[in-house]
Amino acid sequence: MSKAWHNTNARFNSLIIARDNMKQAEKDLFDKREENYSALMTIFVPIDSVKSQTVATNLKEVIEKTSLIAERHSNSKYLAEAYILLGKSRLLKEDYINAIEVFKFINTTSSNEVGKHSALIWLMRAYTEQKEYDTALKVSEVLRTLDLNKENTRDFYLTKAYLHQKREEFAISAAIGEEALKFMSKSEQTARVHFAVGQMYDMLGQPAKALPHFRAVAKNRPNYDMEFYARMNTLLDEAAAQRGSTVAVQENFKKMLNDRKNADLKDKIYFTMGSLEVKKQNYPKAIEYFNASLRNSKGNSTQNAYTYLELAELHYNQLLKYDLASMYYDSTLTALPKTSTDYERIAKRAISLGDFVKYQKVLIVEDSLQRLAAMNPVALDKTLERVIKQKDDDERKMQEMAQKIVSQNSLPVERLSDKDADFKRWALYDPLVISRNKSDFQQLWGNRPLEDNWRRKDKEAGSISFKVERGIVGQEQPSKQGPPRLSPEEIKKQQESKDALALEVKKKELYDKIPTTPEKLIASKRKQEEAYYQVGKIYKFQFNEPQNATETFQTLLAKFPNTIHEVEVLYLLTLLSENQATSPYRKMLIDKYPASTYARQLLRGNVQITGDTESKAGVVYSQAFNLYSNESYESALKLAEDGLITYTGTSIEDKFAMLRIFLFAKTEQKDAYKQALNEFIQGYPSSSLINRAKEMMAVVDKKL
Repeated sequence: MSKAWHNTNARFNSLIIARDNMKQAEKDLFDKREENYSALMTIFVPIDSVKSQTVATNLKEVIEKTSLIAERHSNSKYLAEAYILLGKSRLLKEDYINAIEVFKFINTTSSNEVGKHSALIWLMRAYTEQKEYDTALKVSEVLRTLDLNKENTRDFYLTKAYLHQKREEFAISAAIGEEALKFMSKSEQTARVHFAVGQMYDMLGQPAKALPHFRAVAKNRPNYDMEFYARMNTLLDEAAAQRGSTVAVQENFKKMLNDRKNADLKDKIYFTMGSLEVKKQNYPKAIEYFNASLRNSKGNSTQNAYTYLELAELHYNQLLKYDLASMYYDSTLTALPKTSTDYERIAKRAISLGDFVKYQKVLIVEDSLQRLAAMNPVALDKTLERVIKQKDDDERKMQEMAQKIVSQNSLPVERLSDKDADFKRWALYDPLVISRNKSDFQQLWGNRPLEDNWRRKDKEAGSISFKVERGIVGQEQPSKQGPPRLSPEEIKKQQESKDALALEVKKKELYDKIPTTPEKLIASKRKQEEAYYQVGKIYKFQFNEPQNATETFQTLLAKFPNTIHEVEVLYLLTLLSENQATSPYRKMLIDKYPASTYARQLLRGNVQITGDTESKAGVVYSQAFNLYSNESYESALKLAEDGLITYTGTSIEDKFAMLRIFLFAKTEQKDAYKQALNEFIQGYPSSSLINRAKEMMAVVDKKL
């Protein structure tokens, strides 16, 4: 009777209420989710504690009711289910630590096998959300050996698919997701899993496997947006499967554009059409469609972000136009939410490209200026005039292009319907009207400064303060007549005089930038040297383009044989060589800079260290230190440098390096001293002498 009483109270006074609240909380979170169909959809809706605040009341009720069961009805058969609901509510609040403790408690104390299995599945989900993927995999290995019921099998497959998706193991995730779908009934959640699995197969380059899943989305009660995107992905995969003409696919896209239901989704349609053209390697058409997507955007910043991203990737990977790619990456970051999984990668690429474009411009500009400096004065004058004219023509063409874009993308005032009467009154919001009226004003009045009484010739009325400011009080010559009318010839002469004066000003600005003196030429070449060095490093480390990196470094050494970056460049060229052991750059580095960190780094792997080597190194170090103590600094320095090279890789290599630093200080070789300190800090981070080196470097920096 006691057990029946506890079961009855646990079920009807607490558990049913907790179940209903959890069900309502999960439904609300699912219905109010914000999906980004342009990015990879996760198997589960991501947990967000901020959004969970909207169902805080439900979760609080779940926690209170399930806690009552644990406190008052601990011998009830519903205890395991109550704890699972409690753990789920903690999980939805992103309280992972307490959620994990609850699920562990059930697994170790409960006698309900189904409840223990469910707790293990939710424990795996909690570890996955906490990004403890290895621990989650261990839990999944335990679950794989258990005899799960149908519901737990479905949840296990879904959670495992989610785990592998988070680990970016898309092939495994998609295969497990397909198994989970066999246990799922028709619902929007099922449609969502089909969509996610289809996306993963697309990412793996398997459109034939993705197609059935995108087609299945429409059969599982999706919302309109999901069905719309699934249909577009279906068209893309059908086009990929055809491997030929895509006329029929493009016709389907055009029908979707003409469908009134898709009026607010035209930007997505054009985006997908552009993606199809990228796959066909028809890049000009792809750019046209992506631009159409941006023009038809209805304020969807996320969609705009991915359109900019496609344009950036296209110009970066296929067209190799890094300057345009840089601008598109910047636009992407402006529109992309910082919570996006791609944000960090795109931000790094944008920074790298920005630096690359900056240094490329330095190379082009300085090269042009140096060529101008080598010209005779007459040729230079003509060249400057030609450059200025070309620049003015380019600016004019850009303005015309901008005006054309404005006229194409802006709705003229006279075309507005009656319902837009309010907008018609505020015509100055229309950029086309602004441009046209500005042109009319300038034709009538010329370029007028923005000031009071701009219409007045002498500005006497209401302009005393302006005259006082300019110190022109009493200098005005009153005139009752207007200015004399000029003949067309006089107007033309005045304009020609103005143009000539403007040209001279522009020529002087350009001339001042030309390295006409030895000092300016040295500074210009120094800029080029640094730019080549930085561009080569970006090619190697950021872009992973070894061929371009090698060519850039070789150009640097050819043009600047005494570059301050020679040591590092020789080292990088050695690493970029196919066979490092026989690389001429390796030999050059070791022969020319044997005591450098880079040379020792190359030698370290080839030196065989034995007990005898260590013993000899100790003897040489003692000899060098004794010479140092006896103030024979030159001899000590030579012995220390020889020992550093000969005994690279020994346990006292760092001591040789530190003694060398002391000797540079004693012989007053300031540049070598600072460089050796830098090399020590970089080359021996685990040395017992590292703190001493850092203290010495701090003193150097303070003096500077």
